[in-house]
Formats: sequence, C-alpha cells, structure tokens
Amino acid sequence: MASHPNKHIREAIKYAEDNGWRFIKSSARAHIYGELLCGQATREGCRVSVYSTPRVPEDHAKDIRRAVRHCPHEGGEV
Repeated sequence: MASHPNKHIREAIKYAEDNGWRFIKSSARAHIYGELLCGQATREGCRVSVYSTPRVPEDHAKDIRRAVRHCPHEGGEV
C-alpha cells in the first residue's frame, strides 16, 4: 500500500490495488508520485499516473477510481 500524503488519493490507490492493479512508486526526483498498472501484463494494459500534489486531490482520486472501473482488461493476466 502506498502512503500518499493525501487521504483521498491514498484510498483511491487502495481501491485500485483491491481490484487487481499494481502500484509502482516513482523515485524521489520524479514529478509524479507513482503509477497504477492494471492486471494486463502487456503494453496494451491500462496505466494511470498518480500525482504528488494535484490541484484538487478529491477530483484526482475520482479520476483514479473511474479509470479502475472502466478498465477493459478486467480479470487480465497478472
């Protein structure tokens, strides 16, 4: 589980992980906090960037949840 400083984004990351997505934390020098990858283990798999300091964290968390819900690779290879 990622320990993002914002609770809304932290909960969205947990939601994604509970639905089979993987979280990869970026290095300390990166502009993004990390990436979420769906269960599809190919280039065609879904990928969502998780920002460190989005302008509206609640909206960013909603976008993450929406991407997880609308992933066409549900039940893909892990």
